[in-house]
Amino acid sequence: MKFSHALILASSLAFFACGGDDEDSPAGPAKPTYDCSVKNGVKVVYPTVSETFKVGDEITVVFGTDIEDNGYRIIFKNGTSDQGFDLLDEAYDAVMDGKTCNEVKVKLSADLGVEPTMHGIIRVAPYNMQNQGNNSALFIVK
Repeated sequence: MKFSHALILASSLAFFACGGDDEDSPAGPAKPTYDCSVKNGVKVVYPTVSETFKVGDEITVVFGTDIEDNGYRIIFKNGTSDQGFDLLDEAYDAVMDGKTCNEVKVKLSADLGVEPTMHGIIRVAPYNMQNQGNNSALFIVK
């Protein structure tokens, strides 16, 4: 009798240890981890190459920096030579330790000129040192 109880207990523990997929767990899917380490600059790690967004989507731009400045501009550009336009009304206050991933939510708004079927780049640039900024990978806006 003791052996059967131990077997039932072991089976129950094995069942619960397997868990389910992340979507069913209370915590939800695992958050991606990014390497935001950078020396002497800005490193934009998200959006990544070939991401697809829709006009009106809110996306989280992820970047690291070690450039001391009075805030950062988050700029949407339609290609590398485009001047672009600011996605935020004011400068973003970033952690500038060269290790921390900064996350800032922006909206790809039609009011700002974002149109479907265009390619986009997010540029993160120190407010007072624009040439020290960096671009995300090219993504698609549908």
